[in-house]
Amino acid sequence: MCPRLALLLALALPLAAQADPLTPGGSPRQPIAAISGDWNGDEALDAAFLYPGADGLADLVVMINNQVTGLETVLALPGVVWSGPMAGQAPAFEPRSETSFAIRSEQTGIGRTPWHQWVTLAWRDGGFVVAGYDYSFYDRLDLSHYGECSVNLLTGAYTLTHGPGDEAPEMTRQGSTEERGFPLADLREGWQARACDDLFR
Repeated sequence: MCPRLALLLALALPLAAQADPLTPGGSPRQPIAAISGDWNGDEALDAAFLYPGADGLADLVVMINNQVTGLETVLALPGVVWSGPMAGQAPAFEPRSETSFAIRSEQTGIGRTPWHQWVTLAWRDGGFVVAGYDYSFYDRLDLSHYGECSVNLLTGAYTLTHGPGDEAPEMTRQGSTEERGFPLADLREGWQARACDDLFR
């Protein structure tokens, strides 16, 4: 190989690694989770991945199949979901419908109140939006302390069930919230639908 070509390759490889969200620093990451589906209805399978990120968080990468060269990254969100180091703390994907899927996070490995959270993503009007939110928890020591909440951010409909604990009566509520879906690009770790706030007080 001529010296000039070798120099060009040496300069190009780090730039290619920086441009590829799947290989930060040039070192491929092992995905935590992956899902595939034809969410935009163009008869080509798209894909999404969760990768280990910084500070106990996971990065989301969404890829759309352009039907010519294959999958291309359309969105890369760093640190968008919590990811713990133990069993029962890893995020995952769950299919929802032909146009949607959910990111599930959980903390069931340790502690008194295990919980699950689902953030549903849907393809709408040429892009992904945050379309739903679900959360549930229970108390390992007080069976009257538990909660479930489900919010459809496309319609505003929600339901909430809360057992406040210490044998207090269960509270059940359903109705409509003004909160609506928003672009997936605006999702940040720690976001929760406001209709579920009573579960976190």
